[in-house]
Amino acid sequence: MSVLDTIANQLFIGAAYAQGEVAHVEHIEEDTHSAVELVLAAALLVLLLILALKARKAIVGVLDKRTDRIREDLAEAERLRSEAEAHLAKAQAREREAVAEAAAIIERAKHDAQRHREKAAVDIEEAMKRREAMALQRIAQAEAHAVAEVRASAVNVAVAAARDLVGRQLASDPSKGSALLDGAIAELDGKLH
Repeated sequence: MSVLDTIANQLFIGAAYAQGEVAHVEHIEEDTHSAVELVLAAALLVLLLILALKARKAIVGVLDKRTDRIREDLAEAERLRSEAEAHLAKAQAREREAVAEAAAIIERAKHDAQRHREKAAVDIEEAMKRREAMALQRIAQAEAHAVAEVRASAVNVAVAAARDLVGRQLASDPSKGSALLDGAIAELDGKLH
């Protein structure tokens, strides 16, 4: 028997003796025993209810904490998903900008290459014209030099021929030589200019 049973028995027995009903003590003891069992059952039921309520509170508390943690995890996951989407959008925007910039660079490079080709063609054309002009100038200089040499040779030949002719005529007739010399000088002057 438990302590509560013993105390309850003693109380009931004491009460029965006090009233003088010793005969009924056995019957009372049975009733007491039944009452004690009933009280103990009620106490056990109350205890179980208290434990169930406390356990329920603990279980509900644990479940509430777990629910809160799950909500926090879901909120964190949602925040991370939002951040990831924002990063993805930024990355896609940067990619589009990079593609557009690359296309612009390629277009500029093509334009620059075309401009350089055109400039090179113009430069080559100008260089060819300059070389042609230089060649024509050299040819003209060579022509002028050749004409000057031919004139100089012609003058030398004419002077030599005139000297020879004048010398012969002077040797044959000295008076005629003076008139011939004047005529040759006038003729030579016309040929030189």
